[in-house]
Amino acid sequence: MIYDRGKEKTFSDGEIIFKENDYGREMFIIKSGIVKIYRVRNGREIILANLKEGDFFGEMSIFTGQKRSATAQATGESVLHTVDQDQFKDYVKEPVVWRILERMSHRIKEFDDKMEDLLIEDELRKVVQLFRRYVSPQVVDEILKTAGTADLDLSGELREVTVLFADIRNFTTIAERMRPHEVVDLLNMYLGEMTHVVFRYDGTVDKYIGDAIMAVFNAPVLQKEHAWLAVSAAFHIQEAVASMRAVNPFISVGIGINTGSAILGNIGTDLHLDYTVIGDAVNIASRLCRDAGPGQLLISAKTYDYVQKYVEVINMDPRRFKGKAEAIEVFNITGLKSDIKNKGGEDAGRTRADKKL
Repeated sequence: MIYDRGKEKTFSDGEIIFKENDYGREMFIIKSGIVKIYRVRNGREIILANLKEGDFFGEMSIFTGQKRSATAQATGESVLHTVDQDQFKDYVKEPVVWRILERMSHRIKEFDDKMEDLLIEDELRKVVQLFRRYVSPQVVDEILKTAGTADLDLSGELREVTVLFADIRNFTTIAERMRPHEVVDLLNMYLGEMTHVVFRYDGTVDKYIGDAIMAVFNAPVLQKEHAWLAVSAAFHIQEAVASMRAVNPFISVGIGINTGSAILGNIGTDLHLDYTVIGDAVNIASRLCRDAGPGQLLISAKTYDYVQKYVEVINMDPRRFKGKAEAIEVFNITGLKSDIKNKGGEDAGRTRADKKL
C-alpha cells in the first residue's frame, strides 16, 4: 500500500504546500482537511479545484519531471501523507503501471492546456460582459483589440479626459407629483436614453448618481477628438430630453463638461471594483453641471479650446468654485455647427449651423 511509504505532514490554514512552477519533489494524499489548487493570471486567482480527504495531487510533476502547473494551499488545518520522488518511482516501477501512468500524463497535459485556455476565455468573457454595461459595442471591440498592450492599462494612469455630467433639474419637485413606480419608470427611461446617446458617441458611462449620469471620453480607449465627442453627445442628450417632454412636460436637464487631467483605473476592493476617473477635472465638470440651468450645456475654457470651431456659444460670467483660487471661464453652447458623427469638412459644418438648443 502507498500508505506504507512516506510520512505525514500537517499544514496550517493558508499555508502554501507548493507553488506553481516549482519542481515537484513529493506527491500528496489528503488524510484530513481541504486543499485549494489554483493559478494566478493577470493578478487574479483562478481556482481549479478544492480537494478533500482521500484525494491526491502532485503526482504528475514528480512522474514527468516537469514544473508544477498550479499552486496548492491548505484551507484550514490539513494533514497530508507525502511520498517523495524515490518512493513514488519505487511504487510504480512495474512496467505496466509505468506505461499506464505515462499515457495518463500525456492526456492530463492536453486536458490541462485546454482547461487553461477555457479559464482564460472565461475570465475574458467576464471582463467583456462587465464593460458592455458601461461602454458601446465599438469601444468593447477596441478594448479586445488592445488587450495586453500598452494602449490599454486599467491599473491606473494620469490622462487627459473629457468628463460629462447631466442631471434632471428640480427632480425632487417632479418626483413629488408622481407615484414611486412612475418615478422609477421615468428614471429608467431617462437614464436609458442618456446611455444610448453616450454609447453612440463612444463614451464610457462611469456611474449613475440618482437622476444624474457621469460619462467619460478618452478612457479606457484613447480618442483623439474626445472633447468633440463629449459635446456632440451632450447636444443630443438635450435633444433626447426635449422629445421626452411628450411623456413628462416638466423634465429638463442641465449639463456640465470639462476637459483636463484625471487619474483613471480600477478603484475599489475585491468585493466591489469600479473602473472610474477621479481628480480636479471631474470636480469642475460636476460643478458646471450643478450651475447649469434647465436646457443649458456649460463647458469650460479648456473644452472650448478643442471644440470652438464646431459650436456656437454665449460667453458666461466666470464662475468661482469652492477650492479654486481663480475663477473658471465658462461657455454656454447654444448650437452645434458640426456633429463628429457626420463630419465632412467645411460643408458639413455649414449644413448643420441651423441646429440650435
